[in-house]
Amino acid sequence: MTSPSQPTLPLTATSTTSATEPVARATDPQTSWDAARSVTGLNVRQAHIYTILLNFGSMTDERILDEYLYRFDFISPSGCRTRRKELVEFGLVEDSGRRTPLASGRLSIEWQAVR
Repeated sequence: MTSPSQPTLPLTATSTTSATEPVARATDPQTSWDAARSVTGLNVRQAHIYTILLNFGSMTDERILDEYLYRFDFISPSGCRTRRKELVEFGLVEDSGRRTPLASGRLSIEWQAVR
């Protein structure tokens, strides 16, 4: 039986299905480390996106993509949104309630890691 603090998540069929676990920065508080250790069963891309949100706070899909491309390997914009959506479905990421204007002038949801 899985406890609420340690959800077991299914792997999704993507090009990178090897499981990994998110990590926190050395300067993060213990709660960030505890949250990162509590998540298992993510594929590599999901774990990278969760780690970005856990370490850097709420951000739009555009900013998540920018951080991902800077820190990790290539991911398409639609692939990044899909992996983030999966994290929402797993209960690991949620709408922060904040909106940020995009270059187009439209407002975009800021997503945040659920701790």
